[in-house]
Amino acid sequence: MMGHNIHDEVPMTTPELITKHGYIGETHHIWTEDGYRLELHRVLRKAEGKNSNKISTEGSREKLTELLKSATDSNDSQASILSEALNLQVTEDSNPKVKPPILINHGLLSSSADWVLLGPQKALAYVLCDCGFDVWLANVRGNTYSQCHKKYTTKDREFWDFSWHEIGVYDIPAMIDYVLEKTNQPSLHYIGYSQGTTTFYVMCSERPEYNDKVKAMVTMAPIAFLSNQRSPLIKFIVRFYILMEWGSAYCNIHQWFPRNKLQAKALGTLIRNTPGQLTKSFYSCWFYLVAGFGSNQLDKSMLPLIFGHFPGGSSAKQIIHYSQVILTDSFRKFDYGTSKNLKLYGSTQPPKYCLERVKVPVAVFYSENDFLTHPEDVKRLVENLPNVALKHKIEYSKFNHIDYLWGCDAKTLLYDHVIDFIKKYN
Repeated sequence: MMGHNIHDEVPMTTPELITKHGYIGETHHIWTEDGYRLELHRVLRKAEGKNSNKISTEGSREKLTELLKSATDSNDSQASILSEALNLQVTEDSNPKVKPPILINHGLLSSSADWVLLGPQKALAYVLCDCGFDVWLANVRGNTYSQCHKKYTTKDREFWDFSWHEIGVYDIPAMIDYVLEKTNQPSLHYIGYSQGTTTFYVMCSERPEYNDKVKAMVTMAPIAFLSNQRSPLIKFIVRFYILMEWGSAYCNIHQWFPRNKLQAKALGTLIRNTPGQLTKSFYSCWFYLVAGFGSNQLDKSMLPLIFGHFPGGSSAKQIIHYSQVILTDSFRKFDYGTSKNLKLYGSTQPPKYCLERVKVPVAVFYSENDFLTHPEDVKRLVENLPNVALKHKIEYSKFNHIDYLWGCDAKTLLYDHVIDFIKKYN
């Protein structure tokens, strides 16, 4: 990973990174029921895999030639030999094994880039691809890859009128249906990280029929209950909850932390011309305030690359909704106030999500040092989910919220266990 100039990758898109890393990347666009265009990135086997297949096929052809030649050099039945040759050719050339599709969904302020930045043999997308999975990377509405709507532009207030509720109700079902149609499969695996877990729980609560389309769900750093979160930065932000609502309603502040190529290039230039230690200290502190202090998993030389792709943008309403979850100690729908709640929900208070409707087998991966997912909140979630097949605490005690994405030992500490779980449900 570090054998090339990492700054070159700062302005690259996810498909460009996939290609640069030696894999085949595809870009797919789908439309949700409420008019948003989402971009999915598909990771296929390494390009050189074609050569491997060619060599294998050529080897079988050589064996075929030898078998045919032996028909004239031995007393074996020619029919028997030709039959063996034909069977060999059919085995090599026809009906390759179907790769199980798997959909990976990112966290708040993130994008599909999260799953490829570590590079080959380390990043989750590549590790899964190398293990024979058909890997699809989600980009939910509002992030840098999914900012198109049939009616509105990103300058319109209406475009940003969504929280992670709408992502769960519209985006994930649309992506699941698209992947299953493209792969001609009845069901897939789902991996969610942080907000990617929240939205899956919302989907199953609001559209429980999608349980039948998911073989198993991996929840990494799960977020449903947040009352015990320990992030100093999040605690500070939540204190200004009313100010956030006011800014969204009256100051037209609907988008948070957008990203574009010009911004990424400018950031790359700034990083290259800033003293290394100062840069690393600033960015490390920013991350640790949210994720958790003390971990040695983040390679500081990756910071320019990470901040070239993160944050990837979100609506203010997503962050406001999480603030409501923290303040009310409840996993429930967006609180619009008494009068609007009555119109939308038929009650003055927003209804809670029904976690008991998450029927698919779930694996829960959590860590003690994750400031956002406190073990007590994880325990509460597990007690409310009806089909937890695995609860796994990551062995490294300092593993924090961002180590799930970019930890240098994430493969051995986490990804290998994820794959072991998924394979049980193929």
